[in-house]
Amino acid sequence: MHTLLYLFKLGLGLGLILVAGCSTAQNREVKTLGVPLLHFQKTPCLGICPSYEATIMENGSIRYIGYSDVPVMDTVSFVLSNQQLEELRQEVSQLNYTSLQDTYLTNWSDMPSTITTFYKAGKEAKRVKQEEGGPKHLLDFQEKVHTLLMGLADAEAKRRLPIK
Repeated sequence: MHTLLYLFKLGLGLGLILVAGCSTAQNREVKTLGVPLLHFQKTPCLGICPSYEATIMENGSIRYIGYSDVPVMDTVSFVLSNQQLEELRQEVSQLNYTSLQDTYLTNWSDMPSTITTFYKAGKEAKRVKQEEGGPKHLLDFQEKVHTLLMGLADAEAKRRLPIK
């Protein structure tokens, strides 16, 4: 009985050490990535819908994770050009995102969502979940961000093609 109790305590202690280690590693990763500007996510559907997420940082670096129906289904990093970053910042400032509703939902069950999280000074300022509808300026913004990210992912996919 004492052996089982010892093994349980040992396992619990190791588990806590592992969790603490993971937390430290995550904190280091966040610090090296920079300050978030925008998090953009497309959720899957039962059909063919692009599913991915990307965190765009204030310095123009991007952490992209492709899940399905996208050119790159992997975790990769991109870097925006200075012009791309400035254009994105202007789009964000013109959007007036704080006036947007938190959700634009549909009654259909198979609709993908576009979830856009805006940050101010590195802290979440507004999160908008859009399935259907919403103001035109939001839809236009989402399309621009999606097109930008898919362009970067497409270039990465082409770069990964084997040389013949």
